[in-house]
Amino acid sequence: MEIICYCCGRGENPENTIEGIRHCLSVNPSWRIEMDIQMTADKKLVLHHDYNTIRTTGKNHEINQLPLLEVKQLNAGYNFQVGEAFPYRTDPVRVPELSDVFREFPDAKLLLDIHTNDPKVTEIFMGLVDSEFNQGDFIVVSEYDEVIKKLRKEKPHWRYGVPTLEAKKMLYGSFVYLDGLFPIKSDILMLPKKYGKINVLSKRVIRHAKKRNKPIWAWLYEGDHVRTIESKSQMDELRSLGIDGIFTGFPRKLFEEINAAI
Repeated sequence: MEIICYCCGRGENPENTIEGIRHCLSVNPSWRIEMDIQMTADKKLVLHHDYNTIRTTGKNHEINQLPLLEVKQLNAGYNFQVGEAFPYRTDPVRVPELSDVFREFPDAKLLLDIHTNDPKVTEIFMGLVDSEFNQGDFIVVSEYDEVIKKLRKEKPHWRYGVPTLEAKKMLYGSFVYLDGLFPIKSDILMLPKKYGKINVLSKRVIRHAKKRNKPIWAWLYEGDHVRTIESKSQMDELRSLGIDGIFTGFPRKLFEEINAAI
């Protein structure tokens, strides 16, 4: 199975940080690393999931209203907790630029998740990839269908994960037995096993994807929070359903369980 370190392995290191990427690569350099991309007020691409910065940094700002210099002063690990401790409050880690990632990890396998629909993001993103990571191994995904549509038009040879609207059409089509009317344009379906109370990865949905030779990469749950795969038993359960890849926020824990079973 393809194994993807969700948010740079956010269960074991502060999410979307250089430190998290290094940790994922130290566990297994062949695993793919997922990271989230936002844009600053001065149109620089940085690693960050939310529009607001308070969840990770403890500071209440909208990241797209801060210039890069101020973003880099935030502590990306401020709220990262280990037991009862917050180790990065006295040893801060910074929000990195996407260009930092490209230059420092040219051989890493990346999954680049664009979390902004700013009209300028596609042009800036394409320019940065072309100049810094054109020969790299990367896949692009975004919840914003318009972002993927624009990128796919300009960069049809890139690989793309399924955006939200395309996924919903495919899922709804499967639920009402009209899935043949909704082709899958994207290269990879990235879906939760459950969304709220809905069982997303039904046998019909999986069969629909397999029939069209589209791999499925999955995590366990999405709703008010995200649950990724934490154990080999969870991974094996998804494998038995025919899932091709899984997301984990705990790469070291999963790696050790896999090795222990060999």
